[in-house]
Amino acid sequence: EITVAADPKTKTYGLPDPALTYIVTGMEGDDSFTGELARLPGENVGTYQITIGTLTAGTNYTIAFVPENLTITPRPITVTADDKEKVLGDLDPDLTYKITSGSLANEEDQITGDLERVAGETVGTYLIKQGSMAIDDSNGGANYDLTFVEGTFTIKQISITITANAATKVYGEEDPEFTYTASDESVQLTGALGREPGENAGTYAITIGSLSAGEQYAISFVTADFTITKKEASV
Repeated sequence: EITVAADPKTKTYGLPDPALTYIVTGMEGDDSFTGELARLPGENVGTYQITIGTLTAGTNYTIAFVPENLTITPRPITVTADDKEKVLGDLDPDLTYKITSGSLANEEDQITGDLERVAGETVGTYLIKQGSMAIDDSNGGANYDLTFVEGTFTIKQISITITANAATKVYGEEDPEFTYTASDESVQLTGALGREPGENAGTYAITIGSLSAGEQYAISFVTADFTITKKEASV
């Protein structure tokens, strides 16, 4: 009698089986084996016993077989959410993702479900989370070791353009009220335009000053000139 002890084996889900090997004790001289070991069927994550299969040493030997196991481990895969953005008041874009490490083992395995983001509709950033997204396979997703990388969803301010109107005064007079036009006249603005300091005759840039449309809006400001003209001398 000879002893054949199977070697334990492992593989990742979706990969081919490794060669099934063994250790022999008690065989004489140059005698050899034919055939090969086998294992119990199955491709899901789990443990499968290695069997003697078709292995034989011929009629001169009785084989005492010591089984071992082939272990199938989960397949690592990383899914990363794509960063998204929208302008305040718009509808959310679709939340998408990509596989950034690893892969699906076959066409039958699918990524299902949807991502979700932290709720909120004010200007700012919100995490994109896994939501119901999962891997659907013949073992209910247990064949994969899924790592999910969150993304960022940004709600941006609404853009508005403020264009200053040119203004003038005579040296020594009070400044006029600085006026402007807005690309969206429905927006309620607070504060007032300003200008570069100086009271001598010359040209000064009109500035945004304290003018504001609130946190919801990003202002693009187009300046204009404020001109102080010389005062005519009285005779």
